Amino acid sequence: MYRMTKTIYASLFFTLSYDELFQWLQAEWQGTHNAESSLESCAILMRHAQTMSCSRLLCDSSLAYDGWDEIGQWVSTDYLPQLAETGITHIAWVVARDWAASGALLDIIQNSTVPYISVFTEGLDAYDWLARQPLKPREPEQPMLPSMT
Repeated sequence: MYRMTKTIYASLFFTLSYDELFQWLQAEWQGTHNAESSLESCAILMRHAQTMSCSRLLCDSSLAYDGWDEIGQWVSTDYLPQLAETGITHIAWVVARDWAASGALLDIIQNSTVPYISVFTEGLDAYDWLARQPLKPREPEQPMLPSMT
């Protein structure tokens, strides 16, 4: 199956894409992060979530090492609820293969209340699950009222 993804942002440590077929954002973290690089990646994701009107996010941290411990509490109690306010209702999160990073990510997810997050160890399983989650309903267009002039 051909995937139609458009890269929105790419660096050595973070890539953000938009899947046109399934209408979701896809965030991929790679390598070792520190608080600064993690916060920068979160800001980029937030900015695009606010403007793209997506309800689903595929979050792949399978190749990430470290960087979550320093901001874990903030991600679970502040960042993820703000992400939910942008319209993100479902996150398929592929946890890191690195045990330390995976443990920090699982702590974040367990302490989060919104949006709904499902955890996966394999990207394909996350992709399949997210594809079955509902799209955010589009806002109905307001009818044009006739001009009174």
